[in-house]
Amino acid sequence: MNRSLPFSDRRMPDSNSLDYKRIRQTSPHKPNPLNRSKTIGVKVSETAYEMLRGVAEGKGKTLSEWCREQILEAAEPTVPRITDFAVMAEVTATQAMLIDMLCILGRDGKLSAQKAQEIVDKAHDEKYQEAMDLLTIAHQKGKRFRWTMPPTTSNQEEYDE
Repeated sequence: MNRSLPFSDRRMPDSNSLDYKRIRQTSPHKPNPLNRSKTIGVKVSETAYEMLRGVAEGKGKTLSEWCREQILEAAEPTVPRITDFAVMAEVTATQAMLIDMLCILGRDGKLSAQKAQEIVDKAHDEKYQEAMDLLTIAHQKGKRFRWTMPPTTSNQEEYDE
């Protein structure tokens, strides 16, 4: 009985042979130009998977591509966007003006136009530094806490795992 095994007569050519070089040149394997050689695996529920896939598709990306970007972005030090900084500056200025004006009104019962203008000018002069200080503090405190959403009916199974 002559049974031929599918790979019994097939041997990989020696790496120095011309056959080996020809096989490597015509191989469908493409080199990895981004040098991505490590894998990270995460298990999620079916619901979470569908939600993540939907978000990725909404961004025009594959799920793995979107997840990779999110992971790398989370690992990088965050710098406030210019819009975040501008909004924070306006909020701090408004808060400073309101507090100062209310304190004067509470103490004196009146506020002159000149004093109100001084308060506004002072708040505008200091708003960018105060915004930077607040964003720095928020970033430092944010790193210490893990922000999670409380369980809802749609994500309860994630909390039960």
